[in-house]
Amino acid sequence: MKGKAAAIALCLAAGGLLVPATGFVTSAEAGRCVTKRGKGWAWTQDMAKFQAWEIVAQLSGNWPIQTDTFRNERYKCKKDGDGYTCLSWIDVCKS
Repeated sequence: MKGKAAAIALCLAAGGLLVPATGFVTSAEAGRCVTKRGKGWAWTQDMAKFQAWEIVAQLSGNWPIQTDTFRNERYKCKKDGDGYTCLSWIDVCKS
């Protein structure tokens, strides 16, 4: 009986390793995450997004070396004069 229970437990554990990551955040992970905002301006939209991302990285202590995980990055960009202004909302999760 013990052998059968061990075999079932081993199969369940092995099966868990084959399940692909779903991208869902557990409640424990969510407790470690904080949404930070940034704003950037540049000549191109991609550069403005990077500026908005970089502000979040600096404010969260992840610049120049990123030590935390950034999730759910959201950007809203608009034409602004000769360039673009982008706002960012990024969930910063402590590692």
